[in-house]
Order: sequence, then C-alpha cells, then structure tokens
Amino acid sequence: MTTLAKGPDARGGLPVARCAAAGAIAVAGLFGLCWLGAAVGWLNASHPYVALFTVAPMGSAGALAAGLCWSLVFGGLGGALIALAYNGTAFLER
Repeated sequence: MTTLAKGPDARGGLPVARCAAAGAIAVAGLFGLCWLGAAVGWLNASHPYVALFTVAPMGSAGALAAGLCWSLVFGGLGGALIALAYNGTAFLER
C-alpha cells in the first residue's frame, strides 16, 4: 500500500522545471488570445497586454512572433521564481 504525500511533491517542494514550463505555456496562451483580440479588433483592452511583449504593430505577424517568444521567456521565468519562492519558504510550515 502506498501513502499519499502531503504537499505538491513527495519531497515537499514544487518542481522548478515543471512550474517554469507551466508558466511559459500559460503566459504564451494568454498572449495568443490577446493578440487575436487585438488583430480582430474586438478587444481594445488586449492592446496593452500585447504591448508588454512587443513594439511591433498590433495584430501583425511580427507582433505575434516576437510576443510569443518573449511571453515564453517571461512566463518560464515567472513560473520558476514562484516554485523557488514556494520551496524557499517551506520553513514557515514547520
């Protein structure tokens, strides 16, 4: 019979690489949706989010390419930092 771990991981911490990958995928997906909204023209609120990642004209292929690349990088960095912060504050649970 196996026992279930109490935390997110049997070792008690979040896997950094997995959190980085999840962050990169999530932020890139959000960027893609906002770029689509800006390209079609129905979401004026998505323009500032697209502008966070690229200076190319809104709705252009260049904006999509550059924005996806940068959102993957920053999403991965954000996910890794969240996992590191979570693992680094494990002493607060004891």
